[in-house]
Amino acid sequence: MGSLALFITLFAGGLLILNDLEWPPRSQTAIFSPRKPRLRPTLILALVVIGFYVLFGPARSYYMQWSAIKKIQAAALAKDYAEEFRQLSLLANMGNLDAQSNLGVMYWRGQGVAQNERLAAYWWGKAAERGKTDAASWLSQAYSHGKGVERNDQLALKYARQSADKGDANGQYALGVLYGQGQGVAQSYETALDWWRKAADAGSAEAIFCIGRAYYLGQGVEKDDKLAEQWVRRAADKGEPNGQAMLGTLYSLGHGVDQDYNKAFQWWMKAAALGQVDAQAAVGSAYSMGKGVAKNDAEAASWWLKAANQGNAYAQSSLGVAYSNGAGLPQSDVNAVSWWLTAAKQGEVSAELNLGAAYANGKGTAKDEKSAEFWLLKAAESGNSEAELDLGKLYYRGVGGKPNYPEAAKWFVKAAGHGSVRGQMFINLMKQKGQFDSKTL
Repeated sequence: MGSLALFITLFAGGLLILNDLEWPPRSQTAIFSPRKPRLRPTLILALVVIGFYVLFGPARSYYMQWSAIKKIQAAALAKDYAEEFRQLSLLANMGNLDAQSNLGVMYWRGQGVAQNERLAAYWWGKAAERGKTDAASWLSQAYSHGKGVERNDQLALKYARQSADKGDANGQYALGVLYGQGQGVAQSYETALDWWRKAADAGSAEAIFCIGRAYYLGQGVEKDDKLAEQWVRRAADKGEPNGQAMLGTLYSLGHGVDQDYNKAFQWWMKAAALGQVDAQAAVGSAYSMGKGVAKNDAEAASWWLKAANQGNAYAQSSLGVAYSNGAGLPQSDVNAVSWWLTAAKQGEVSAELNLGAAYANGKGTAKDEKSAEFWLLKAAESGNSEAELDLGKLYYRGVGGKPNYPEAAKWFVKAAGHGSVRGQMFINLMKQKGQFDSKTL
C-alpha cells in the first residue's frame, strides 16, 4: 500500500491525528466537496412498504375480517364446524372479540375441533379481559365448575358480576346460580331469584327453568306446584333440556298437572335426545317399567348406559340390576357388582344395598362380611328399610360366625318401624327363641 493510501486509511479509522504542522501545504491538499445525501434503494423500498401498510393495511384487515365473517356464516348454515372453526381462529388471532368468545364455545363443545376446556377458558379469558360480556359469563361458569381452569369461586363471582352488571342475560343467570348455591358469596335464594328474574326478562331459558324449580322446591318463594309447572313449561317450550326433563317428571308424579305417563315419556325423550343425563335415566326406567311406552328391556339398558357413562348414579345402579337379572343385557354378576360399586361410591342408596347383599352372599365377588356390613350400614343409615332388614339378618347370622343379637334386634325394629313386614317377623322369631331383649335397644 502506498504511503498516501496508508495515511488516508489510518486517518479515516481515527488512528492518526495530525497537528497543524503535519498538514501538507495548501497547494498539495486535494479539494473535497461532500456529496449530497442520497437514499439507498433498500431504504426507499422499506418506506414504500411502510407507506403501503399505513395507507392500505386497515382496509386489507377489514377485508380479511369481512371475508372470514361471510365464510363463518356460510359454514354455520351448512353445519360445517371445521370450516367455522378455521375462520373463527383467523379472526380470533386478529383480535376480534366476538371470534375469541365464539372460539371458546367451539372448544368447549368440541365442534370442529377436539374438545378442550382449557383452550375454551383461555379464549374466553382474552375476550373477557377486554370487556366481552358473554365471554365473561362463560368464564364464570368455567371457574364455578372447575372446568378448563382450577375451580375458583371468587373468580366465578367476579366474571359473573362483570357480565351481569352490563345486562348480559347469561351473566345474570350465572350470578343467580352462585347466590343459590352460596358459591363465593353468602347463600341467598331471594337474591338468586332477583337475578334469575332479570335474566328471564331478557329471554334466558336457563333462568326461566331455575325460577320454576325454585317454586317447586320452595326456595326463596312459597312452594307452588302450579307456578312451578308454568315456569318449567316456558323453559321447556324454549328447548331448554333441564326444563323438558323436569316437565316430564311433573307429568310422571302428577305435580301441578294431571298425571300422564305418556306426556312424561315424550318430554323426557326430548331432553334425552339433547343429552340431558337425568332424562336419559328416566327414559330407561320408563322402558323398564313400560310406563308411557311399551316395555323394552334392551332399550332400557341402552338409555341407562348412556346416562351411566355420564356419571348418573341412579342409571349406574339400574344398569347393575339389568346385568344381575339379564334384562336387556347378557347376565353377569361381575358386571352388576362393578356398576353397583361405581354408583355406591357416589352415595346411591340402592347400589349400596345391592352391593352389600352381593358381598354378603359372595355373588359376583368374593364373600366378604365386613364389606357387606360396611355397605349395608351406609344404606341403612339413610332409612332404607330393605337395608335395615338385610343388616339385621347379617348380624343375626353373625359377622365372622359370631351372632350379634342386640344389633340384629335394633335393625329389625328400625325396619319394622319403616313398614317392613319381614322385619316384624324376625322380631317375633327372636322373641320366641329368647333372643330379643328390649333393654338392649
